[in-house]
Amino acid sequence: MNNYNRFRYIYPPRPESTIPPNGLEYFNSDNYIAQPKLNGSSMELYTDGKHIITMNRHKQVMSHKLDVQELKNLHRGNGWMVLCGEYMNKKQRDEKNEYWNIKFVIWDILVFEGEHLLKSTFLDRENLLKKLYKTKFSKLYLDDISENCFRVKSFYDHKWKLKDIYDSVSKIEMYEGLVLKKKDGKLENGIRPNNNSMTQIKCRKPTKNYAF
Repeated sequence: MNNYNRFRYIYPPRPESTIPPNGLEYFNSDNYIAQPKLNGSSMELYTDGKHIITMNRHKQVMSHKLDVQELKNLHRGNGWMVLCGEYMNKKQRDEKNEYWNIKFVIWDILVFEGEHLLKSTFLDRENLLKKLYKTKFSKLYLDDISENCFRVKSFYDHKWKLKDIYDSVSKIEMYEGLVLKKKDGKLENGIRPNNNSMTQIKCRKPTKNYAF
């Protein structure tokens, strides 16, 4: 059974494998969902509409400066839901070269209406997020949900060239590059950090800390 009727920690889907930018030519958006990779701190939001619990990717309670009611307002349906996102807390600059800080950007959903979405695909969950959050596209690569909560824009149509998206994203400080997720990659039970790592890959822009 996939019932989720009380809080229990689920490790977020996270890519471990990395490719250099010139490796993007071997991938295409017919088979993959491409999402801009934000330079923040991974944060999961657990909520039943009345309570919220925020956790980091190391299974620790995560503190934040976000408005609690604004996070509660992300709840949809009945019962528990678990959202994966990026807490923007590193004072990075956006496409307007302005500091963009203390924001929450959703990039996946693991639980909805008290059901752990095991064996659902990345594309299934992307479509669910689009249904749950009727957003407006007013910021480059992000859709607004509320003043400080957003959903990352996903690219999964053959008209998009992944290298072009990467080149555009990489010019903006608050993005690290791209994450490519297999459209048909199915959600595993996140009981270990590396669960769900085999169905996605990251492409980072060069920094002092890593080659790509």
